[in-house]
Amino acid sequence: MKKGKVLVFLAMSAALMTGCVDSMPELTAEQSDIIAEYAAGLLLKYSSNYNYKIASDEEVAAAMAARQEVAEPETQPETEMEQQTEDEPSQGTPSSETQPAESESGTEQVQFVADLDFAAELGIDDLIIRYQSFEICSSYPQNNSGFRVDAAQGKKLLVMHFDLEGLPEEDVDCNLFDYNIKMRVNINDTASAAVLSTLIPNDLASYMDVVRAGEIVDVVAVAEIDDMTEEEIQTLILRASSNGQTCTVKLK
Repeated sequence: MKKGKVLVFLAMSAALMTGCVDSMPELTAEQSDIIAEYAAGLLLKYSSNYNYKIASDEEVAAAMAARQEVAEPETQPETEMEQQTEDEPSQGTPSSETQPAESESGTEQVQFVADLDFAAELGIDDLIIRYQSFEICSSYPQNNSGFRVDAAQGKKLLVMHFDLEGLPEEDVDCNLFDYNIKMRVNINDTASAAVLSTLIPNDLASYMDVVRAGEIVDVVAVAEIDDMTEEEIQTLILRASSNGQTCTVKLK
């Protein structure tokens, strides 16, 4: 086989050097590979910068083993924690009654309004704020010659009433404006609206007055919503925040 390679290579070289042929002979792919391999071997053998030697069987086996390790990296075994996560079902999943609801900012715990003190939830000192009721109207306050809020055409106002109570034994100088209260309502789990900032004197977010000892003041939060009736509101959820503290309450 080796002699055959030499003869083919010499024949090709002679043909190229003499120029006696009109064109290169057609070679098969196998013949082309043989010539290229033999020519490369000769160049390397007689090069002064190449240390020519035949590899031993042990060296060839070691090289093949190393090549196989690179081509097929070892699969790392699963850690105990990963195996436990795959095999064991999750435990302690909240029931539908206590599972946190999904909100625009992530998961949150929805509370029920019964006897809930919004002041305590929002970090407001010396006051008690409890939800009372809601109404739907076109303007608030109604029949008032002073400042009032009017709903846009095709809209209504959702007015939520709260009882604001001070300390039982002394007056409280109330300034809710400093607490930067922000509120938003969600109706029937679909429609969402921000509570308006108004100049109504009894606006919950900006109420400033002295609350007498034992006195209860009616304060309101007003949001503009789509035109609907009170009966059409099946669920009403209020989200409130004040200086980093938040609460989410189901009013209906």
